[in-house]
Amino acid sequence: MRDMAYFTTADGCRLYHEIHGFDDPNPVVVFLNGTTQTALQWRPQALFLKNDFRVVCYDARAQGKSDLGGRALSLDLHVDDLCSLFAFLQIDNAHLVGLSHGAQVALAFAARHSEKTARLILCSVGAETGARTRAIIRSWRAILAESSLKAMAWAALPVIMGEIYLRENERILPKMVAALVARNRKESLLAHFEALLAYPPPAVTAKKISRPSLVLSGSEDMLNPPETAKQLAKITAGEHQEFEKTGHSLPVEATGRFNRACRRFLTQHSAL
Repeated sequence: MRDMAYFTTADGCRLYHEIHGFDDPNPVVVFLNGTTQTALQWRPQALFLKNDFRVVCYDARAQGKSDLGGRALSLDLHVDDLCSLFAFLQIDNAHLVGLSHGAQVALAFAARHSEKTARLILCSVGAETGARTRAIIRSWRAILAESSLKAMAWAALPVIMGEIYLRENERILPKMVAALVARNRKESLLAHFEALLAYPPPAVTAKKISRPSLVLSGSEDMLNPPETAKQLAKITAGEHQEFEKTGHSLPVEATGRFNRACRRFLTQHSAL
């Protein structure tokens, strides 16, 4: 790892970021967090790709080590923040790899800033945010508001992880919950859930995409089933790959397969 630091947005919000790999500014890969995720959880991917790319991981506003800030969260605000990060790090153009919420930010950024976007890898996201997904998000928000981060984390695990992963890692689940509690803040996560429920359907944004894309989905994803991921890939004229016997958290549940899929897609298209 080369650098861990903060930068401050125009409205005074401090955002945490990490840089891995070589100093040459190109090519660059930027990883975008899912809900409750932090930059730390992209370390396996950063270490895997750092010899081929300059890798940037960051905590979006209200995530991990970054501030909540004084403005109401929105998808447009996250895009503005990512644009500010590009300017701060002097990035002209980058590949974007987003998980779930991060995939929605990647889509919105690419729609507004095609010239700054090289390739898109969209993980655990679909064309539509279905009624079940919205109900799950509302349930997490209610548990968090009325109880604790710990209670919400335990409620989330069986939704975001596949059956095999839960069975094989049952002994470490309490440590996973503890890590989620340590890396998140109740106020910030409540604001995040509220904003997330107001995001437009990904299909609306995807229609504006002109960059090569790879959509990755898990066969047991309860939030964004493979069928809706396939629809998203069709809208973006992109490629779809389904991971068997995995849930929503592909980078954790199938780290090796996920890493290889990312490298294959990014290097295969690097000359386009």
